[in-house]
Amino acid sequence: MVQEIIPGLFRLSIPMVAGGLGWTTPYVFRGNDGLTLFDCGYGTRGAIDALTEQVREIGGEVSDIKRLLVSHAHGDHLGMARWIKSQSPGCELVMMGQERFPHTHYTDPDAARRGGDAWAFRHGLDMSVRETDIDDGFNQRFREEREVEQEMAARRAAGTSDTATESEMATRAMGRIEPDVRLRDGEEYSFDGWTLQAVWTPGHTPGHLCLHEPNRKFTFTGDHVLSRITPNVSVSAEDEDIARSPLREFRESLQKVAALDTVLGLPAHQDTIENLPARCLEILEHHDQRLDEVDTALGVSRLSATEVAEGVTWSKPWNTFSIYKRRAALGETLSHLQVLVEDGRVRRMEIDDRVLWQRIEQ
Repeated sequence: MVQEIIPGLFRLSIPMVAGGLGWTTPYVFRGNDGLTLFDCGYGTRGAIDALTEQVREIGGEVSDIKRLLVSHAHGDHLGMARWIKSQSPGCELVMMGQERFPHTHYTDPDAARRGGDAWAFRHGLDMSVRETDIDDGFNQRFREEREVEQEMAARRAAGTSDTATESEMATRAMGRIEPDVRLRDGEEYSFDGWTLQAVWTPGHTPGHLCLHEPNRKFTFTGDHVLSRITPNVSVSAEDEDIARSPLREFRESLQKVAALDTVLGLPAHQDTIENLPARCLEILEHHDQRLDEVDTALGVSRLSATEVAEGVTWSKPWNTFSIYKRRAALGETLSHLQVLVEDGRVRRMEIDDRVLWQRIEQ
C-alpha cells in the first residue's frame, strides 16, 4: 500500500517476518535525481518483492535509490540495505554516527550467546532453559534471507514462534554493513531540494536517528515515537559495562522531539502521528507510571530483575513468553530499575555473583 503524504513524499508498507507490528513503513522521496528512502525493512524475499512493487507504483525502480537513510540498526529498518546497495551501486547509506552495530553476533555467535546467557543468569533469567528448536536456530552462524524466511514459516505453522523470537532470528540475516555517511546531532542533510535536520534520539538504540523537516513541520520518528505502543528500551550487557542508562536517554530524547517545531510525526510502524509533541508527553507519562509499578513490584524484598519483571504488567502473561521475549522484558525492566537507582529510590547490590535490587525506604 502506497500513501502520498505530500507531493513528492510517499509512505510504503513492507511486511515484517515477525508478528505484532506487522509492517515497516519506509518513506520515499521522489526527485529529479532519483529516489531517497528512509528505512527499508527486513531483507527477506517477501519484503524485497513488496519494496520493488511499491517503488514501481510511484514510477521508479530500486536501482533509482540514490540514498538510504536508516533510523537505527535493527533488522526491520536496516535489513534490506545490503540488497538495495547491490541493486543500486553508489547508493549512499546514511545513519547517525553514534549507532551501534551488533557485529559480534555475526563474527562469533557462540561467544555472543554464552556471554549473553551468563549476563541474563546474573539477573535471574536462566537462558539454558530454552526451547530446543530455538536453541538449534540460535547456534547457526548466519542464514541467508530465504533460509530465515523458510524456518520462520515452519515455526509459525508449528505454533512455536512469536514476535521476539522471529525478530531475533531475522536480525541475524542482515549481514555486516557500515554507513557511508555518519551524521552528527543537528547536522543538515540536503538532497534534491529537501533539507532534513538530524536529531539524535538515543534510547531504543544508542544512535537512533530522527529526521526533522522544519519548513513543512514534520519529523520522521523511526521507532522512537510510535502512535499506539512504546518501543523496547532495554539495558544490555554492553550497556551495563559502560554504565549507559537507555531509559534516561529515551526520556531526554522524547523531550527533545516534543520541543521541535513540528506537528506531524511519521513513524516506521503503525499510524502517522497527528500531534507529535502530545504523543511524546503521553509516552513520558507512561514511563512515569511504569517506574512506579516497578518500584511497587519490588515491595520490601531483595529481588532479581527477572523476579521484578514477573511482577509487572505486560501485554500478555509472563508464563506465555518465549525465552527471547523474557529476555526483552528483562532488559526493559532493568532500564527502569536503573533510573530508580539514579533517582535514589532503589539500591543495586551483587551477592554471590547475582544482581539484586531493593527499595530504599524514604
